[in-house]
Amino acid sequence: MNNKNNTMAAVPGNVAEAAAPLPAGQTSPHSAVLRRGVFSLAGCLLLALGLISCFSSADFASWVSYYLVVAVPVQIVLTMVWQTAYPQRLAALPQPAKGLALTLLTVLLWLQTGALCQPTPFSVMYAIMSVVATFWLVIVWRCWPFSALFSKPLVLGLAIWLTGYGGGYLLFSLLFDFSAMAGAPFYQQGLDPQGTFAAFDSLAFAVTTVAVIFALVLLDFWPLSRLARIQQQPLQGGVSRSVLVLLLAALLYLCGVWAGTLEPVVFMVWVAIGLLFGALVPLLMFEGRLFSTWGQPRQGFGQLLLAVIVGPLLALLLWQMTPLVSGVLPAGAPGYDHELWLASTLLAVTFPLMVAHSQFFAFWPLPRP
Repeated sequence: MNNKNNTMAAVPGNVAEAAAPLPAGQTSPHSAVLRRGVFSLAGCLLLALGLISCFSSADFASWVSYYLVVAVPVQIVLTMVWQTAYPQRLAALPQPAKGLALTLLTVLLWLQTGALCQPTPFSVMYAIMSVVATFWLVIVWRCWPFSALFSKPLVLGLAIWLTGYGGGYLLFSLLFDFSAMAGAPFYQQGLDPQGTFAAFDSLAFAVTTVAVIFALVLLDFWPLSRLARIQQQPLQGGVSRSVLVLLLAALLYLCGVWAGTLEPVVFMVWVAIGLLFGALVPLLMFEGRLFSTWGQPRQGFGQLLLAVIVGPLLALLLWQMTPLVSGVLPAGAPGYDHELWLASTLLAVTFPLMVAHSQFFAFWPLPRP
């Protein structure tokens, strides 16, 4: 996630390097990246399933998923804001000491927020919205205006981290309405923000925006990237990227839910999260280096096609493996137990493991390409 703003733009040097003939017996760096990425992805998936199997389905759906989601904004700051180069003493450590130190730092920062709330649907959705807000602030707005106000990495990172939680709370309060769940055992009217939209609709659309954001990261935000003058202006660039994300997310949501037949939770899991997780595979596991000789937007569309295929396929694989890991879970309304298990497995467990291995540990102990 810290490689050239999360994309590997095909610059002339990269093209020339890729096109140059290899010495006899030397492996192509692209095939080495591909092989390392596949091994890392497989290892993260197996480790995720192993960890999940240690808990009952009820525990995993509640406090385990909640506390793991709470840690994601910390990872975003460490990898996308500080780019694992801060604190400098930790960044200078050799692997695996660096990876272990960054993991410990994640846990220490997580402890400052993880125990603030008990895991209920209210707090879980608020935690997810904090992740959504942090991704928007870091990727879409490129940390502005804090990047213009603070030059010290510590202050900038803390500002992003705290604003992510504050922005998540604001969105949660304005958008989420749980009144349709008033008969559920967990429901407490005092905790219901009674926002504008039904809770699952708001959650599904918010996750869809993040899926669109990462799809656009694959494309280096093409075609906006061609408008260099606008993109160099923090406010104009942030507004233009925000409008593009919202328009594409609304179109995708309109086709799947409003004009389609999918329920919001089903759409969120199989379409939005499938696309999001699929986009994370080339970005994290292959460092955005697939099809690097093609140039944008062809490279981005190639990686996006891979994401559209790989994401749902991995989701389907995990769906079929659920009984082996957590037992048979009911699917569909009213509880969506199976769907939410899959969402948590992909984004609350596997995604942080992918970030840790690719960013904290730099794929250690797998060899460098």
